[in-house]
Amino acid sequence: MATTELTLLAQLLPQLSPAALESLCAAARQTSYPADITLCHEGEIEHSFFLILVGRVDVYKMMEGQRLLINHLETGAHFGDVALLLDLPRTATIITAEPTRVLEVDRTVFAQLLTMNPAAVVALSQLVLRRFLAQEEKQLMEIARLKKRMAPPGRVFLSYARTDAVFATHLANSLLKQGIDVWLDTYRLMPGQSWARQIGHALDACQVMIVVLSPSSVASENVEDEWNYYLDQKKTTLCVLREPCKVPYRLSKLQYIDFSQTDFQQALARVAAVLNTVA
Repeated sequence: MATTELTLLAQLLPQLSPAALESLCAAARQTSYPADITLCHEGEIEHSFFLILVGRVDVYKMMEGQRLLINHLETGAHFGDVALLLDLPRTATIITAEPTRVLEVDRTVFAQLLTMNPAAVVALSQLVLRRFLAQEEKQLMEIARLKKRMAPPGRVFLSYARTDAVFATHLANSLLKQGIDVWLDTYRLMPGQSWARQIGHALDACQVMIVVLSPSSVASENVEDEWNYYLDQKKTTLCVLREPCKVPYRLSKLQYIDFSQTDFQQALARVAAVLNTVA
């Protein structure tokens, strides 16, 4: 087994014998992920514990109705332990910030480890408590910052077709990292409430709309209703071209930023520059 994995596991769980560490490594699996892949979903029941071997992840949490970046985890850090230790839903959303390689331990393997090594339970519990205390301070600071705002932030409504969800999520995450408050339905819609009413409130509250253009979105009645409403309200509307398509006449007269022929980061910088002048 690779020295890196054993070294990081030994640092994390020094109570385990070399044989137990070898056994854990053999039962776990290494996985490599590109940037902007969600490894944990806040509120979901999931079944893996992660140790970062190479790379970095961002930790997001819903607070005061907003999805905020509260932490970064790098090589040697771990996450997913709370859900497995206490059999609870994920306490945060964790997304790869760059290409990242992790060691993944499934729930059954994790449970067996704790059963055979009681000292590991104490060690992990202490690590969890320390991490919670550190994150709690950051969360309180974020909440205080939000409450000090004298006026509502300039919110950006992201309109897209379901088939463009991966691109839309990537774009939203990238803008959130730059401090641009993006309203994305998958992050903001609350279960048990009318989705249409929530979307209507968001359309009225937001100051700017980003329309993701693709063959699917120009064929979507919901997307068309959203951007027509914004144009009728004379609100700022920015188009981003994900895939070449026949752009509707009303949108063809607007500024658009081409992601289909341009490097994502370069196009993103243009989007952020425009939004920072209007939102």
